[in-house]
Formats: sequence, structure tokens, C-alpha cells
Amino acid sequence: MLSYNLTTSPGTNRLTGKHPGAIIFWGIALLVIPLWMLSYPETTVKHNATPFLVYASQLFSLTGFALLALSLILTCRLTFLENWFGGLDKVYKMHRTTGKFAFFLILAHPIFLALRWIPTDVSKALWYLFPLHRRMEIDLGSWSLWGMILLVIFTLVVKIPYDKWKISHKFMGFFFILGVAHIFFQGIFFSENPALGIYMGLLSVGGISAWLYKSVLFDLVKKKSLYSVTGVRYLNNYIVEIELQPKKKKDTHFRPGQFYFFSFLSEDISAESHPFTICDHSRDGKISIMVKSLGDYTHRLYALIKPNTPALLEGPYGRFNFKTASKQQVWLGGGVGIAPFLSWANYLLSHPDDPLSVKLYYCVQNAAAATHISTFQALEKKMPHFHVEVISQETDGYFHPENHPEIQNSDIFFCGPRNMRKAVCKELKALKIPKARIHSEEFDFD
Repeated sequence: MLSYNLTTSPGTNRLTGKHPGAIIFWGIALLVIPLWMLSYPETTVKHNATPFLVYASQLFSLTGFALLALSLILTCRLTFLENWFGGLDKVYKMHRTTGKFAFFLILAHPIFLALRWIPTDVSKALWYLFPLHRRMEIDLGSWSLWGMILLVIFTLVVKIPYDKWKISHKFMGFFFILGVAHIFFQGIFFSENPALGIYMGLLSVGGISAWLYKSVLFDLVKKKSLYSVTGVRYLNNYIVEIELQPKKKKDTHFRPGQFYFFSFLSEDISAESHPFTICDHSRDGKISIMVKSLGDYTHRLYALIKPNTPALLEGPYGRFNFKTASKQQVWLGGGVGIAPFLSWANYLLSHPDDPLSVKLYYCVQNAAAATHISTFQALEKKMPHFHVEVISQETDGYFHPENHPEIQNSDIFFCGPRNMRKAVCKELKALKIPKARIHSEEFDFD
């Protein structure tokens, strides 16, 4: 059966809300710069190349390589990384950021080298970007780069379905290995700078190991729990509540507001895993989640989920925890982003916290879209300082923090759609609300 665990996560400063993950990872990535400067190799490139172009291309490639290795490590769903960054959503956000920087820095590497022939030989400069060199180790780098370009095209231009994109994304590790071969087969200046060689070697091993773990071993070694769908309740035209029962009675610890990755084992529904918050649980181990029909996968899940469908759960994840903040709080849930707050409300119904003062703003498109209002109203009766207010876009307009003065002296917890999150964060910044008092969880991080 499921049980609650309300301890705060390690690696977090409870008073400031700061996490060391970003500092650690950027520090590791940028360490390559002073290590490279220790050797500061003399270029032997012909054609009277400007040393700046050669040195800049080296720095770009080494820094991009370091970031790419770290971005692969960030995909592994490791507990200590979640603690360092303050949640899996923050880990994946860092993964996207490091991946983007890595791509553009690596892309700049051959471009800067090709600029050596501008304007004297433009055609040679253009051909330099392709794997048409006389040295295999150089061609390996070109193939690595073009492989990454192809993946970026699939992501940003073609926009293939998520399950197909996820498969294609696994090739990133293969292109990373080509990059490793490109670097080490050349030797370059590692013989003159063993420290840089060791640094790059460790990153290579870390990146390749992370890719193999996530692509090959993850589903084999990661602990998963088998559940079965026992109930399907349609809350409105686009949200369904799914109830599940564990196949085996066992004690699974999770914190209210946390989520699992669910894989529903049905021929009609893709077996890919997606994150859903545990909205409620009972003593016999039953749990419930809410699913909103937003994309291809959730549309199929909404339309085709049936009782007795098996499901695999992997987790829990998330560091979204009202216990880490002050007793004066504002909860802001948008649409299906109400799920973690519903989880907290269900917990507080059986574990009241009278000193806790909460104002919950439930933002929806219209009044009919608001679900589980009775749960929040029941908590209002049980906890004297808990209040809920539904804000309908049709009748009340958008939520604006400046119209709610209690925000100035409260810790703010937010979960909702991306556009709403951006707008709210922008207004909170204008109100000079300290970042340490703003807590959020993003579900658009797959």
C-alpha cells in the first residue's frame, strides 16, 4: 500500500530554497576553460590561419562537449540530482538548457575553422563542414555534428510524434560516441596537458555510461510497481480521473504532491511513460490521477482507457512540498495543474495543520472546468485558515497577483500551463517577490 513521507529532501536550504545543482554542473562544464588555458597549444594549421579562430573553435568544441556529456547524465532520473536541483522538472529544464548550449557551441567549432578560408576560398570553407576530409578522425566529428543537426530538425521542424521522437533522441548517445572518437583519435594537446585529458576522459565515460543506462538498462533495473485500473470517471469533456489498485500489497512511500511515470499496457494506448501526480490514495493502496486530453497520447488515454488495464508505475519524483515553506501560503493551480494541490488537500483532511494559513486560487477557463471543489470546501470546514477561490477566465478574467495583497507576505506555490506560468512569474517579478518564496512545478519537461 501507499504511505506518506513528508520529510524534506536533502540538498536543500530550507530557509532560502536554493539548490546547488546548477552551480555544480556549470562549474564542471566551465572547468574546461582554465584546463585548456594551461596548455594553450601552438596551432600548426596552415594557410596563415588567425590563431583566434583556431583557439576559439577549440574552446567552443571542448565546452560544448562537456555540456553535452552533462546533459546526458541529467536524463538518468537519479535521486541525488533531483535533490541538487529541487525536483525532476528542474533537472530536465537544465538538461534542455545544457543541450541547447552544447549544440550551438559544437556547431560553432567547424564554422570557426572554416572561416580560415574566407574570403580567399569560399567553396573550400563550405565543403569543410561536411564529412569529406582525408582524415577519418575529422570525418567522425562531422558525422557527429550532422547527426545532432538531424535530431534538431526532427525536434524543431518536422515535429514528429512524441513516441517516435523519443526513439530518435536515443541516437544522441551514438553521435556523442562519434564525438568522443573525434577528440581522442586526434590526440591534439592531451599529451601536453594530462589534466585536460583526464577531465575529458571522465566526461566521456560519464556521458556514455549515462546513455547506456537510460537507453538500455533503465527499464531493466529501475524498480516499477504493477497496478490495474479499477475505475474511470470522466470529470468533463477533456479531463478523466483514473483509479488504480496495486497488484501486490506493499508499502510505497511518497510525499503528497509527488508524481509517478505511468505506462498503461494496452494495445490501444502507447506504452510510453508519462508523469501524473497522485491526487488521492486510500488505505488499501488505491490511488487516483487526473489526465487532461492535450496531446496525441493523453487524447488516446482519455478516449480509450478502460477498467482492468494494467499499468506500470515508476517513481515517485518531485520536490513540490508545502512543508518546506512558511505557514503563510498562497496556492495557485491552473487547469489540471490543480493535481498537486488536490493531493495536499486530501492529505490535510486526515492530517489537519491548524497553524497553516492557505489561500488557494483555482484558475479555470470556466466554472464547469473546476473539479473536486467539494474536497477543497471540506478542507475549508476542517481547517479555519484554509480558503479556496475559483477564478473563471470567462467571468473573472486572468489571475493577476497584484490584485491579491496577501501574496506580498506569503510563500507562493504554483502549478499550471506554461503560458500562465510565464505571465504569473513576470508579474511576481514586477512585485519584487523574492525567488526563494516562489515554488513551482512544471510538467512540460518530457
